[in-house]
Amino acid sequence: MKAIIFSHHGGPDVLEYTDLPAPTINATEVLVQVRACAINHLDIWAREGIPGTKIPLPHILGNDISGIVCEVGKLVDWVKTGDEVMLHPGVSCGHCYQCLKGQDNLCPTYRILVTS
Repeated sequence: MKAIIFSHHGGPDVLEYTDLPAPTINATEVLVQVRACAINHLDIWAREGIPGTKIPLPHILGNDISGIVCEVGKLVDWVKTGDEVMLHPGVSCGHCYQCLKGQDNLCPTYRILVTS
């Protein structure tokens, strides 16, 4: 697959366009063929380095994506191959008080998906 990555932190000059092996998924994951990708402030902060946050390197840029589901894990039943999807990089538990109020970004387990 094609990707924009960085292997160390810095300015735009650390970005590298490269080929990477196709990712593999587990039973609870979905593989999406990216058709469009936006670079947002999270990507810029990751590229520059966030004090106190370890970012796995090399790091693949692009948190806000849309594409087509090309593979689903054995336990996935909410999408199927061929579905068009948009991905939000934030992941929460979906069950706590904050999630049930619609404020999933305040969930105690909230995290941002990181691809590496």
